[in-house]
Amino acid sequence: MSSSAQPVRSFSIQANLRGTPATMLVAAAMAVGLLWSSGHDDQRCVQLVLLASLFPFMLAPAGTASQIAWLSWPARYSLGAFFALGAVSALNAFSLRHAIYEWSMLLVLLLAAALLAAELARAGTAGLQTVLRSVLVIGILYTVRIAIWYGATLATGLKLHPYDLAIGFSNIRFFNHVQTVLLPLAVLVCMQAPKGSLWRRSAFVLAACWWAFLFVTQARASVLGLGAGCVFAFVVRRGHARSFLKAMALTALAGVAVYVLVFMLLPMLAGLKAFSSAADVVQRTAADPTSRRNLLWALSLKLIAAHPWLGVGPHHFAHEGATLSWGAHPHNFIMQIGTEWGLPALLCLLAGIGIGMRALVRSSGRLAQGDLSNQQTGAVMLATGAAILVDGLFSGVIVMPQSQMAIVLYLGCAAGWVRSLDKSLAPRASTPLRLLSPVLATLALCGLAYALAPSVGAHASHADLTPAEKAVNPSTRWPRIWEAGYF
Repeated sequence: MSSSAQPVRSFSIQANLRGTPATMLVAAAMAVGLLWSSGHDDQRCVQLVLLASLFPFMLAPAGTASQIAWLSWPARYSLGAFFALGAVSALNAFSLRHAIYEWSMLLVLLLAAALLAAELARAGTAGLQTVLRSVLVIGILYTVRIAIWYGATLATGLKLHPYDLAIGFSNIRFFNHVQTVLLPLAVLVCMQAPKGSLWRRSAFVLAACWWAFLFVTQARASVLGLGAGCVFAFVVRRGHARSFLKAMALTALAGVAVYVLVFMLLPMLAGLKAFSSAADVVQRTAADPTSRRNLLWALSLKLIAAHPWLGVGPHHFAHEGATLSWGAHPHNFIMQIGTEWGLPALLCLLAGIGIGMRALVRSSGRLAQGDLSNQQTGAVMLATGAAILVDGLFSGVIVMPQSQMAIVLYLGCAAGWVRSLDKSLAPRASTPLRLLSPVLATLALCGLAYALAPSVGAHASHADLTPAEKAVNPSTRWPRIWEAGYF
């Protein structure tokens, strides 16, 4: 590794933990969601506790206000217009509480990402590595949890479905969404840790195991997203993405080996049937290419045609789609926003996303040829962003609590890294911006409190559904706010 990458090799975790307290709180909340929570509702409650705990950090002048000041005026206006239009849509919605929840949740998640970006911009490369290695440890612990469960099940001779591997998640896809975001970050740790170190070996093993989980659970959207991310990184960075693409390919090949040995040969040796094969994926795709998503998309287009300007209200696909009994969201983030917030709001959001991706591309293009560590980081950030967007065209990656926190972590890392490359790009926050940040944070958290106060206690204690909830969630439950997602 070149000398320009040397700062990645030596850093003090203890010192950098003090510089990124809010970022580490997000990582800790993800650890609780992965290691101790049981199902969607528990993970949502953990997320809400996290967001409340971030509120004091959001009030600090050096937090979200500095990140807002750093944004270009097109980004500020596009995102501001997005939330303004969403507020108008919410006020006209069928259920104000549900609409206010969705509006407030997206706002507070964006503010949390801005807070993390400000912290990581100050902490620099060492701070980023501390966060990534902390996430790596969490991923390893969760993988060990799966391995213990899997081994114990095989030893007892019980039949295990691939979906049973997502311990603590209400659905295997919710774990797959997290993998879409975090797997490339694990590969980044593998590339930048010293050769032969425990960090590098552990990151490689984790990435290989997570590839195997994607294969055995037939996570088509996640694999497609990660593949598209690799293609995007190559198109943008060409030769500078070579080491990242090589690492992704090697870990994926290792994942195939893990899949064959652990999920095919090992069950057969135990006298059980092997897990799913590639032929199963082909047959499943041929029989129903969209896995009934076409029903959701057709309804979404119908609702957009009927309500093009302000949509049916944030979160309200879960109300309109109850008659389908198949998904409380469209499994497509573009259709979700277009249906619920309206087409003008969708265009504003897409403009904000485009501005953010352009900033990543431009920052990567300004790197020195020999700056290997930052070239690798740039490729990973580009690929991960593209993977999230592509996965989001077929899934609820922007809906579920664990993947929402993973996306916040990614956005904080990506924006913080861009800022750290040239701190002169960040102007001092003006007085109006310093006042705006706490106002927005207060508004968002008050909105969440208003929306969830009547229900959070019951769901945290796993109480029975109310008669009204049972009426629209009679059998299979499709999560949105809570596991019983329809209203």
